[in-house]
Amino acid sequence: MQADKCRTSSRSVKKDLVIESPLQRKDAAQGEMEAESPGPVLAKPKLIEPLDYENVIVQKKTQILNDCLREMLLFPYDDFQTATLRRQGRYMCSTVPADAEEEAQSLFVTECIKTYNSDWHLVNYKFEDYSGEFRQLPNKVAKLDKLPVHVYEVDEEVDKDEDAASLGSQKGGITKHGWLYKGNMNSAISVTMRSFKRRFFHLLQLGDGSYNLNFYKDEKISKEPKGSIFLDSCMGVVQNNKVRRFAFELKMQDKSSYLLAADSEAEMEEWITILNKILQLNFEAAMQEKRNGDSHEDDEQSKFEGSGSGLDSYLPELAKSTREAEIKLKSESRVKLFYLDPDAQKLDFTSAEPEVKPFEEKFGKRILVKCNDLSFNLQCCVAENEEGPTTNVEPFFVTLSLFDIKYNRKISADFHVDLNHFSVRQMLATTSPALMNGGRPSSPVLQDILQEAAMQYPKQGIFSVTCPHPDIFLVARIEKVLQGSITHGAEPYMKSSDSSKVAQKVLKNAKQACQRLGQYRMPFAWAARTLFKDTSGNLDKNARFSALYRQDSNKLSNDDMLKFLADFRKPEKMAKLPVILGNLDITIDNVSSDFPNYVNSSYIPMKQFETCSKTPITFEVEEFVPCIPKHTQPYTIYNNHLYVYPKYLKYDSQKSFAKARNIAICIEFKDSDEEDSQPLKTWWASVHKKRLCCGFTPSPKPRIL
Repeated sequence: MQADKCRTSSRSVKKDLVIESPLQRKDAAQGEMEAESPGPVLAKPKLIEPLDYENVIVQKKTQILNDCLREMLLFPYDDFQTATLRRQGRYMCSTVPADAEEEAQSLFVTECIKTYNSDWHLVNYKFEDYSGEFRQLPNKVAKLDKLPVHVYEVDEEVDKDEDAASLGSQKGGITKHGWLYKGNMNSAISVTMRSFKRRFFHLLQLGDGSYNLNFYKDEKISKEPKGSIFLDSCMGVVQNNKVRRFAFELKMQDKSSYLLAADSEAEMEEWITILNKILQLNFEAAMQEKRNGDSHEDDEQSKFEGSGSGLDSYLPELAKSTREAEIKLKSESRVKLFYLDPDAQKLDFTSAEPEVKPFEEKFGKRILVKCNDLSFNLQCCVAENEEGPTTNVEPFFVTLSLFDIKYNRKISADFHVDLNHFSVRQMLATTSPALMNGGRPSSPVLQDILQEAAMQYPKQGIFSVTCPHPDIFLVARIEKVLQGSITHGAEPYMKSSDSSKVAQKVLKNAKQACQRLGQYRMPFAWAARTLFKDTSGNLDKNARFSALYRQDSNKLSNDDMLKFLADFRKPEKMAKLPVILGNLDITIDNVSSDFPNYVNSSYIPMKQFETCSKTPITFEVEEFVPCIPKHTQPYTIYNNHLYVYPKYLKYDSQKSFAKARNIAICIEFKDSDEEDSQPLKTWWASVHKKRLCCGFTPSPKPRIL
């Protein structure tokens, strides 16, 4: 080993000590110098400024004007056309307040307000049809279909994983597959019970419209079939029970036959029916083809016989139509000529700019919600003389809104409904209707159109949903006049025994509470129902509101409501919630385009609004559209709403009082932080007092300010 290593090292040394010639040494030294010297410095590319089109036109004005092809470079002088388009709205009057523009202190605000009422100014290009890719000109005419791509059977690649049955159904043909018993087809051997073999048959339509009945050893129809029966050669299918039960025979044109058998009589009849239907279709197609051929020959003969008689009388019209046909043919032939270019067939014509239309107010799926009745098991006559209908013993107030548990958010404003009987409303102290749905319009024009009495107690609302899906719920929250805790106030409604005495007791307490605290509310119950069947926006009209669940004093927020709705389809969890005996009747329906007598969320009436109509007024409820780019749209109407949600009140650190039972929150806008500052007068004035119990989280109450 040592000797081998020595020999190897000596050889390597000898190789390193080879004496070189002077010429070789010179070349080696020059190579080393080139390797050590840095490479050539690359010059930076010159930055070429884009061509200034207007500057070139000015500099070469004389040359361009003398050019015979100057029209291809210059814009036509009469290309621009301006027009004024009247702004069309769906409202009876402008959505902008009458004095908004005068009271605006900023020029920017003034110009923004003008955009809601000003007309549209359109700029049209006369020769726009001849701009763009030269292979697409003119680009506003109807585009021709692309040249068909010829596909041959040799070039087709069969997808092994694709189900041939689904492929046949996509072509619109008849398909069927299943297990059958196939008799021996050898005519030399008689068909017996033992000669039947179980095979998987698959009926398939080919590209030319004909049908084949292929059979396999197993259900893997992607493999090559063991055999095929061509139904084009079949003359009929009849039942044949001579050899085997549930057997049928396919008679072919060459007087041969195929004997097949099913497992049951129903399956046998189904196969016979389908096969006979295919034979009938083949026969009708052959007869139609024959009739078309005969009629074509008759038409050619009649044209030849009558061509000489009518040519002279219709010569002017014929010449005119011929010229028009030639012009059209030249235009189409030019486009077809460019279509022969493979690159032209790859052009995407859908990217052309569509026709510009003015911005419109867009809505999602619109749903009409009609509140019919709210009744509890605890009822009696509330009149002093006991002469009147039997109603609820105290006033209740319903608030409707939409919740999306898929995205865990509330997607609409609140719609407040008063379903109380007239006699029950008399229990309350006189309050301003501004407490309902954000207030009343202060515009004198709207006050003449909208009667206060008709808008005071709305029962119909229109909700809008931009992204409908089955996980959207319509939630009804029920409130009552403030009187004690929620548990104490709901206890009489959860019992079904001796309701008359309990009703009189509750009525007495309710009258006292309504006189003292009629404008204060407290949570009482809630109910929910699904809104859509699927993502297409089909309403689930068969669904009904759930039972009236007692409101939990510790779970009043929107987040708590979303948690309840997440378990809404779990009966085992919903059964644990305390139920109040009562019924809420609310129906939903689609909104037609000509729906009458409704106002938007700002109380602006529509054009089809009838002032003297007895039809109840319907209110649009504003949707909280998700902040998604595909749903973003420009504002087309003046909408100045601010929704305030009191989430909680923290008073643990204060030392003014030891215990707190009832707390009212009054929300106001003020122009400064000084103590003597006055609240601002808003367009839609709304002040709502909300009860907060000690340790409770208040339910969100949006109000329009």
